[in-house]
Amino acid sequence: MNLPDDFAFTQGSLQDAADCPRRFELRYIKRLRYPAVEAAPALQFERRTRQGARFHKLVQQHLLGVPAETLARSLHDDPELAAWWQVFRDAGLAGLPVGRQAEITLQAHLAGRRLIAKYDLLALDAGGEAVIVDWKTWRRVPAQSYLQGRLQTILYRTVLAKAGAHLYGGPIPPGKIRMVYCFVARGGERVSIDYSAEQLREDEAYLLNLISEIDETEQFRLTEDEARCRFCTYRSLCERGDAGLVDLLDEEEELEEEDFVLDFDQIAEIEF
Repeated sequence: MNLPDDFAFTQGSLQDAADCPRRFELRYIKRLRYPAVEAAPALQFERRTRQGARFHKLVQQHLLGVPAETLARSLHDDPELAAWWQVFRDAGLAGLPVGRQAEITLQAHLAGRRLIAKYDLLALDAGGEAVIVDWKTWRRVPAQSYLQGRLQTILYRTVLAKAGAHLYGGPIPPGKIRMVYCFVARGGERVSIDYSAEQLREDEAYLLNLISEIDETEQFRLTEDEARCRFCTYRSLCERGDAGLVDLLDEEEELEEEDFVLDFDQIAEIEF
């Protein structure tokens, strides 16, 4: 077994394991903080990272009751962010169930392993739809098939199906779950992905297999797709070239947004 019993799998750690087992090993087992620049120019990359984090904070504050106009007045220093905020104000919550929980974290277990999902927004009506909403500040809108295969989609729907009953008023039928990605830098365009009991079974099997591979492997291999190394902080350690240009950063190299502190006593839990 490569990981401690209490290790918590998130979308980021699972995606790392799927993309490059060696990166997973360096980040989560060896716990190396390798100081390579993730993208260049570094200042532009840092600005984009901060913009994304700031936008998500705005949404959280608004859903907790801060007026949208009050928040808008704080954005005079960033016209691009102000434009994203206007997109959210115009249509960000349109058509969503009225029972809403912002920035909520749920946990579940799979074969004794802890799974953690932190949601931008859960919009649920008892007996009706259970919608997972995730706001993206990406500059491109990827295909639905791409998003459906991402670990974020797989993990978030699985954990909600298993650990969201207390928010829904009872067990959530998988067919009631839907995940919506909203791209504010693209005018609020949405990609909606439905769910089903069959897909839940497939997702559980996939997650179980991925976690088993992590626990049982003796040598974590480097990815064969060297394009994945362009925006990896460990690329020089692995002798995989220079930083990729930030203007070429796309959805395949999503900015890390989940370095959050977990208080497990405050997270809803259910056993698989």
